[in-house]
Order: sequence, then structure tokens, then C-alpha cells
Amino acid sequence: MRLPTFTILLLLACVTAVSACASPTAATGPDDRQAIARNGFSADDVGYVLFDPDSGAVLAERQPAKPFAPASVAKLPAMAAALAVLGPDHRFETTLHITGRLGTGRVGDGVLDGDLILKGGGDPSLSTEGLTELLRDLGALGVTRVTGRFLYDTSALPELPEIDASQPWTAGYNTGVGALSLNFNRFRFDWARPATAGQPVRVSAWSVSDAGRVPLDSVTVQLGAGSGAAFTPLAAAVGEPEGERWRFAPQPRMAASLWLPVTRPGLAAAYVFRRLAAEAGIALPAPAPGAVPPTATLAALHRSEPLEVLARQVLRYSNNLSAELIGLAAARRLDSAVRTLPESAAVLTAPAMLAAPRTDWTGLRLLNHSGLSSASRISPAQTMALIQGAGPTVLALLPGEDEGKVLPPGVRAKSGTLAYAKALAGTLTTAKGRTLGFAFFVTDEERRAAMDRTMDRRIAEIPPEARAWLARSRKLQADLLELWIAGL
Repeated sequence: MRLPTFTILLLLACVTAVSACASPTAATGPDDRQAIARNGFSADDVGYVLFDPDSGAVLAERQPAKPFAPASVAKLPAMAAALAVLGPDHRFETTLHITGRLGTGRVGDGVLDGDLILKGGGDPSLSTEGLTELLRDLGALGVTRVTGRFLYDTSALPELPEIDASQPWTAGYNTGVGALSLNFNRFRFDWARPATAGQPVRVSAWSVSDAGRVPLDSVTVQLGAGSGAAFTPLAAAVGEPEGERWRFAPQPRMAASLWLPVTRPGLAAAYVFRRLAAEAGIALPAPAPGAVPPTATLAALHRSEPLEVLARQVLRYSNNLSAELIGLAAARRLDSAVRTLPESAAVLTAPAMLAAPRTDWTGLRLLNHSGLSSASRISPAQTMALIQGAGPTVLALLPGEDEGKVLPPGVRAKSGTLAYAKALAGTLTTAKGRTLGFAFFVTDEERRAAMDRTMDRRIAEIPPEARAWLARSRKLQADLLELWIAGL
């Protein structure tokens, strides 16, 4: 991976500082051995650090320097960095442009004799309602038909077909990423068995928001045959110029409705916009990729809520796409050459590393901003440094039991879950009223590696044994929190 010059300089500074620092001293705290053994884990599987967020004093720790899979805990430093780079009041903009200038005959009798361009600004919360707002403003100009092209511009961010290439094709949490992303880049696939033998299976794809559902014309479905547990209902075909094509093989007792990822987000959003435009009485040609020319006129603008609101939603609902879009936008503010999620994560992490030179950053490897990668690694001590760097304003955005999280009162934290990897990081209030920071990880490296080696991308469900492992890890997490809250 090529790291931008900005990142390389910061990393060199961090490495130089680390080499001069001693490793953290061991800390004593409540005995965790019974809780670990009781839940069926080895001591080597578990790592954590419990600390005073003001002084940095470590109160209890286990394997603080060992790298673990962070899962969605990676969203916490990503949101902290984005808020620092872009500012809490930053708003993402989605815009509509026309070629030519109004009032010079380019728009007359409802006809735009020119191009219409929909430009994405990386808004992670863009929904059908936002596109409707743009169309309302376009309609106010009197436009009912476009004689030129309808273009969609995704140049503000790199467009990627998925977040992580090791995840199942049909995982609704592993969507495409791009500057023009709509309705969280998921679509609902519905199907119905024929009432009479010989009739075709009916299938449909919808882009869904609170405003309702819109047919998704960028997705086509091919019917296929298949039987047995090894077959998955849907499999993606890559590289279709017209859009996305999926193969569907109905299975016995399968759900009649599934959520699936959009892999070409810009094209999908443009097709939804075209459908909405037709409903509003505005005829548009089929969309094509393009760029806003310098001579274009701004016709409509939609702005997201402030970044602070969006970051709070990411930390509460843990949407992977939102984390990636916000992280990419912040990283490209620092380095416009960023093209991949690993590059973006490296750029966004480097300033935090420089701000904590006494932390040993060896082994840190974040491949994206959402944590959706079993290959990402971070240690409890490194997470502690990132939590301290985030500061109280960011930590106040973390969810707790008052927001529906299964956490003890006084705990506000970001959780992370992958098959054979569990993590939690944030703050807690002890029985004595102290506010402490913590970072907890448990990972079964051997089982996760075996699962990755045998991954069948057609199968989205995790194995039953992995679900049982996660249940035990959640119990261990609860036991340790209880221990820390009561004992310090």
C-alpha cells in the first residue's frame, strides 16, 4: 500500500518517539482470572486496560500491548479524528447543476436545453427525502424535460464496490462506498413463489427509506437453480456496465424479503433520482457518469445534519457505510490523493499517533474506518491513547443503557462484534463515583483464521459455533464490567 507523504512523515515521527519510551508498567486491579475461566476463555485470548482518563494512570490491565481485532470499536477513533479534522458543524452537500445559465433561453417552456448533473458530496445520511428536496427546487425553476444528458458526479470520493473483500457478497453491512450514496446503499429484494406450477417466480428490488420504496432500476435479477445448504439465494456478478446483476436460486423455507448491498452506489442513486423525477413530472434520460463542468449553474442544494449529529448516530447505530464515508471525507481533507480505505485509515490515524508519542504503536493495522475487517489490529494500550486523544466531548457521544444498549448504568461505550472477535471501549462510572476509561478485547485468532481460510462468499450467516462463542464473550464482557464497577 502506498502511504501519502503526509502520513509517512507522521509515522516516522511516531516511531522515533516510541523507540525512546519504556513500555507501560504493570498495574494491579480486581482479579479477572475466575471470570475468564468461568466463561471458557484462555487468558491469552483476552486483553484490556482500565485507566484514569485524566491522568493516564493504568489501574488494571491484561496483555495491554497485544494487538486484537477491533471490529466496530474502530469507529470511535475514526469519528474522533473526523470531528477534529472537519469540525462538529461540518455538513455534507449533495447538489444539482445545469449547464448554461438561467434567464438566457436555456430554460424555456419547461425544457432544459442542456445537461442536468447530480453531484454527491459523501453525505452518509442521504435518503430519498433528500433527492425529493432537490427535485422540488428544480421543479420551482419550471423544468419538466431535459434535452441533454443526465449525469451523476461521484468525484468527491473514490467509489468502491464493497468495504471488505473477505465478507460475504450478500451481507447488507458490506456495501459499496461512494460520494453519491443513498439509503445506506442497501436494497430490499422481494420475491414470491408462483401460485401455480409453471408460472415464473416474481422478483423485485427496491430502494427503501422512511418516505417509502422506489423501484431500483440499476439492479437486475437472473433466476437460477440450486438446492441444499451450500447454496445462497443470491450471488453477485461483477462488472456489468448497465448496473448490478444478481443470480437468485429460491431455497426451501427462505425469507421472502432480504436486505442486500448496493455495489454501484452512484448509478443506483441516479436511477432512483430519475424515478422520483418522473413522479414529479420531470422527464430525464438514462443516467451516465460525468463531472460538473466549471461553467455549470447550481440549481439545488441539500445539506446533511451537522457532523456531530452524524457521528453520534454512527457510534450508536454502528452503520459501516456512514463510518467509511465520514472517515474518507476527513482523510481526503488531509490528503486528496487518498484512493483506498487502508490509505484513508492510515492518514486519519497518523495525527493521533503523533499526539501520543509515548504509546508503543507497534502492530497497529486499521484497514478501514468501520472495523469491518478481521485483519485489522489494535492493542488495548493503543486504544487507551486514542480514547484519551478523543477527549470528553467525543466520549459524550458514546451510547449507554439510556439509549437502548445492553450495558450497566454509567457505562458509555462503543462495541464491536465479528465472528470470534468481541470488543468494547469507552468510559464507566464505578460504585465510588469515579469515571474511568477502558478498552476490552477478546479474540480467538485460531478459529477466526480457520473461518477466513474456508470462507464461502455466497453464505452470509456465521456458523452456530461462532454465535455460541460470541454469547460467551458478551458474558465475559458483562462480568468484567461488573468487576471494575464494584472494585474501584
